[in-house]
Amino acid sequence: MFDNILGQKKVKQLLKEQMKNNKIAHAYIFMGQDGVGKRLMAQEFAKTINCRVNDFMTTDVGACGKCVSCQKISKGINPDLHFIDFVKQAELQDEDIEKQKVLKIETLRYMQKEIATKIHESKWKVFVVDPAEKMNLAAANSLLKTLEEPPENTVMILIAKHKETIPKTIVSRSQVLFFAPLEQKEISSWLMLNKSLNFDCASEIANLSEGSLSNAIKLLEENQKESTSLWQKLKTENLTIVNILEISKEAAKDGALECVDSMISQAKKDFRVLPQETLKSLDLLNKYRVLILKNANAKIVLDNLFLDLYDLNKKSSS
Repeated sequence: MFDNILGQKKVKQLLKEQMKNNKIAHAYIFMGQDGVGKRLMAQEFAKTINCRVNDFMTTDVGACGKCVSCQKISKGINPDLHFIDFVKQAELQDEDIEKQKVLKIETLRYMQKEIATKIHESKWKVFVVDPAEKMNLAAANSLLKTLEEPPENTVMILIAKHKETIPKTIVSRSQVLFFAPLEQKEISSWLMLNKSLNFDCASEIANLSEGSLSNAIKLLEENQKESTSLWQKLKTENLTIVNILEISKEAAKDGALECVDSMISQAKKDFRVLPQETLKSLDLLNKYRVLILKNANAKIVLDNLFLDLYDLNKKSSS
């Protein structure tokens, strides 16, 4: 159950026991830093209690993922799962999402109207307020009224970073579940499996992620963006030897192996379009990657790699 969510063993076990004993709370606060699975857990929880194939009280396997209800929740079109967030507020107010800074009372009133309607097609209605700490005072007071008289078969999940950012009156009427930072090995394993990173690159990014998968993905995208620009520079710009050696110096500081791996990724994309022109560059990248793995001096390896790539691209273009 909840196998696609990294870590969070305590949260998973508690929710599992509540479902098995038919003691689902009417309101939860999923508390913890960004990127630790709070929103995904809310979605999977909604999927599990509404699955039409697997009964959460009699099985430990969780949602089937294939029935109509599961499929609709995965696609974001189940009429009984509502995300009360800045996207929804922008839609309701016909504004740009960039303008949404706080969750307003009008948005919470929309939620109350939806709560008051009959369930459309599921067993449970689920409302996810995210980020709950961004509710203004009027919105929080409006939510409090709903929490005081919770309707049957309705679950409200508030997503927040810190307990102190939520009014005590709301906290006292909700069950707080703390989502711990993810372990480095969990993040690195995910990166290797889902982003095809090697062990060293995945481990380094996981080490810098501060226990957040979203931070890790952001770091990876930044690294790839930088390496993409290096790949483009060496391909298209008129550089001097001094320029190339300076670029190499900066790349070595950021991690030679990660740099080369990202450039290989970009070269493979070019290979699909221009195989003959890119093949020699890929061979060079893989040749120098081996040297890095053998603990050769990173700066010297990158110096020679970048100079060779630049020469090769100049010959190809001429």
